[in-house]
Amino acid sequence: MTEQPMRRLLPILAVAVLSGCAAKTPDWRADYYEVETTKPYADVMAELELAITERNFRITGHNKIGSVIRQRDHIDFPDYDTLQFCNLTLARQMLEIEPAAVAWMPCNVAVRFEGGRTRITAHLLPETTRNPPLDDFARGMNEKLKKIVDFAAEN
Repeated sequence: MTEQPMRRLLPILAVAVLSGCAAKTPDWRADYYEVETTKPYADVMAELELAITERNFRITGHNKIGSVIRQRDHIDFPDYDTLQFCNLTLARQMLEIEPAAVAWMPCNVAVRFEGGRTRITAHLLPETTRNPPLDDFARGMNEKLKKIVDFAAEN
């Protein structure tokens, strides 16, 4: 193929390739479970910590993003928090099934105040991998995560 027809073909190929990629890109919320509530933010945080620990998970991190921005910048800024947590028995099971699953650890729940409501979002594990035992584990784990979120959101 000569250089001239190739130059005309390249933009068409680029659009075709990029269109194919865009069509396969999932919605970012596809791997998340989100619930909103009118419950006060502080109550949601307390209930979330309770739900996590009562299900034998240990909180390994707490990022108070909103309050830190408020303090640092001396501005009115909404609440944003993330809680990271883990259960070592479940972690071991998952890693024995698939060592690369360490990339999904620890469990993470985000809380934010938006539009007069408190929103709780859990990062879910993928349930459609090429590893059926991992998919089964993920379905069970995702149910646990959803119950934690639902408990925190209940009025």
